[in-house]
Amino acid sequence: MKVIFKDLKHGEIKLVPENLDDIWHLYNIVDEGDLVRAVTFRTDEQKDDKIRSKKSEKKRMKLGIRVSEVKFHEFSDRLRIHGTIEEGPQNLGSFHTLNITADKMDSFSIVKEEWKDHQLQRIEEAVRLRNEAIITFVSLDDDTATIAVLRHSGVQWIADIDSKRSGKMFESKDTQSDYFGQVISVVRTNKAKDSTLVVVGPGFTKEHFVKYGREKEPALFEKCVVHGTGCSEMNGIQEAIKTGVVEQITKENRVVFETGLIEKLFEEIKKDGLATYGEKEVKNAIMNGAVERLLITDILVRQEKGEILLKLAKQNNSDFTIINTMHEAGKKIEGLGGVGALLRFKL
Repeated sequence: MKVIFKDLKHGEIKLVPENLDDIWHLYNIVDEGDLVRAVTFRTDEQKDDKIRSKKSEKKRMKLGIRVSEVKFHEFSDRLRIHGTIEEGPQNLGSFHTLNITADKMDSFSIVKEEWKDHQLQRIEEAVRLRNEAIITFVSLDDDTATIAVLRHSGVQWIADIDSKRSGKMFESKDTQSDYFGQVISVVRTNKAKDSTLVVVGPGFTKEHFVKYGREKEPALFEKCVVHGTGCSEMNGIQEAIKTGVVEQITKENRVVFETGLIEKLFEEIKKDGLATYGEKEVKNAIMNGAVERLLITDILVRQEKGEILLKLAKQNNSDFTIINTMHEAGKKIEGLGGVGALLRFKL
């Protein structure tokens, strides 16, 4: 994320999203009622019936949209901001949808009456991590390989590849080579240049794959970590994340950070230790100064009761983390009402 201009006195920040993670961050920043200014395309306003009968053309123009709805589908490439046109050369008061993407996107502005602390922190985080490499996972056994990418917004599934083997062993070395070759082809397409490749799975297939890859495409396997897991496919990747393999590569990844906090929360709850959950219980703990870190979902934080909890946390010197509900650990905390807390002391 690039910040082009910032004027908090007038509530405006101008940004350029650079990757999918930035789109996810923006989904958690843009609120209903904000004014968003961006260059977009809209059918040119026609003046008379003769011109209207001709095929309408869409023209590039800058519009200011008063936001009524924000939509982001998991791992889509765009944020859809819907609202009424408040600024622009035409159609004031009409509805329009802005498509915010990370692909050659012009800068756009968000204007708020008041920027919340957690929103400003998200922008700072996106700017700080803009150059961090993305991790590519290969999770495989003799039967199937799963390729996925670890982003700050979650684990993005890329592909599953069937080895097409027969019986207990590969029919021939050619069968294995074809299997590994297909996996490498997908990795080559999706792996960022300076990112690390993490190969996980049970048994020895992962070692055979890495040996093959280093012989065939050494540059692709230059930054490669091999880690044993009890299973393959997406479950193997989730297991590797939980056991800390990613921390060998980066300590900044948002998914790893959030997963660690949520695992700690559930551990403390299980042993009736320094943790609590539920809106009423957490609110009481904050007001008594017992909360070390508030964990609250990106869904709840958009609601009034979520904002109240954040304000109380700030007033009582409690840290907070907004949890993304698009990854597995985030979904777990939804089952606790969307909020939990790690405590300084037990009430």
